[in-house]
Amino acid sequence: MKSFEYLCLYCIRAFRGERTTSAIYHLLKGKKSSQTIQDGNLYAISNLFGILPELSRTELDASIVHLEQHHLIALKDDFYQITEEGRATLQKESENFPLSPYLNGWEYKGKADVFWKRYSLLIQTLSNIQMGRTDFIPVQYEETVQHFVKKILLQHGVSKKELTSLIHQETLSLLNMVGDQKAYIFVSRLSGHLHSGLTLLQISKKLGLDETWVLLEFQAAIHYMLQQIEMKVDHYPVLSKLCSDMINRPNLTATTQKTLYLLDRGYNLEEIAAARNLKQSTIEDHIVELALHLDSFSISPYVSKKLAQTIMEAAYELKTNQLKRIKEYVDLADISYFQIRLVLTKMGDKHG
Repeated sequence: MKSFEYLCLYCIRAFRGERTTSAIYHLLKGKKSSQTIQDGNLYAISNLFGILPELSRTELDASIVHLEQHHLIALKDDFYQITEEGRATLQKESENFPLSPYLNGWEYKGKADVFWKRYSLLIQTLSNIQMGRTDFIPVQYEETVQHFVKKILLQHGVSKKELTSLIHQETLSLLNMVGDQKAYIFVSRLSGHLHSGLTLLQISKKLGLDETWVLLEFQAAIHYMLQQIEMKVDHYPVLSKLCSDMINRPNLTATTQKTLYLLDRGYNLEEIAAARNLKQSTIEDHIVELALHLDSFSISPYVSKKLAQTIMEAAYELKTNQLKRIKEYVDLADISYFQIRLVLTKMGDKHG
């Protein structure tokens, strides 16, 4: 079994026959829609959010066909469900594809991309400066990344040699904790003076692993580094500067941040929708996202404690996250899908 097939099977089991394959596609691609964001939380697979940004629908469909042909999944009422044979296979293959506990796609997807671009360019630049070269072709072309790295080099109060040594020490202390394979993949991708970093395909051939799994291991290493840097900024004074503008920043979509700004100024949902010229259902999506990612965010203005308890009991009884089933079970005229979503969001995946 290939690692991507394993991921598809893993997601199908997690979704419990309540989501289509499109949900898998949007999750792994990292689509920042309210549905995909909430699915990651409801089914406890937000760690996989955006881990395969280049995934094609054709690749996903081919994997689904393969799993079905081998009787690992079966279609029921328009939704794929994992079979008993699929469960056994998933358990067996988990030894070959142990998903890293460091992998946290929702929290670090965007941050990891930026951190890696800055880090890899800084390492390449310092390597060439050490050899007296400034005419190298940069591995990162984005002006914002190049500007950021130049600022780091100009503002740091030590020599370039000392700076290189400090980065080496901080990086080594982090990579020593992720395991040899992840550390090797991370370092192998770096470029320096007269040296080009390896591609994922080149690394996969060297290690005898498939390319998708190499990508996951690479991301897990970066996610671990960012997690540790956020927790212990003082331990990593140089590396923390590479992500100082991202550390402990709420991972909210830009449009939800605008809604939060108006909420904080006393606007209600109708007023926000009017002010932003958006549908109220869109603003409700933003409220669900806020409830998901801000622990301090209260849903009580939108759902009474009594109704919230009723919804939770229904979800537990039915063992489902499907809004329609819960709404029909509760059978109250004034209950809305918005209220159900809010309660499920605060519950998380506690009945799977």
